[in-house]
Amino acid sequence: MEMKVEHRTGSNLALDETDTPMEQEGQSAQGAAAQDLNLSSAAFTTYYTWTANGVHPSVNFVNANVHANSRVFLNISEYGANPQDRFIGAARMAVYNIAPYNGGFKAWVEISWGSPLKVRFDVFVDP
Repeated sequence: MEMKVEHRTGSNLALDETDTPMEQEGQSAQGAAAQDLNLSSAAFTTYYTWTANGVHPSVNFVNANVHANSRVFLNISEYGANPQDRFIGAARMAVYNIAPYNGGFKAWVEISWGSPLKVRFDVFVDP
């Protein structure tokens, strides 16, 4: 009798939803420690709101403090009554590519839903 051997790894593994993200040891970017992480003192956060759905390969975010060589990190989430009421709903949303330029940045955004949703983009910029 021959036994079947399955070679399942990575995304092929059975989904175990009991696992939760684990906090890893790391450095925080507060006060003088920010300098140890090579962040400039001009680093900042902000957010944008938008109502849309579908695939948008070049969403333009205008911000005079962003430069072509800035490090820009962008997150997307759906929100309810106001931008502080963020939640994870049934819609799949993603930010794929970010390209900073002098005066802002562009991002490839996908919101997989049949009608426009209210979304919030949280941004961290190290100019």
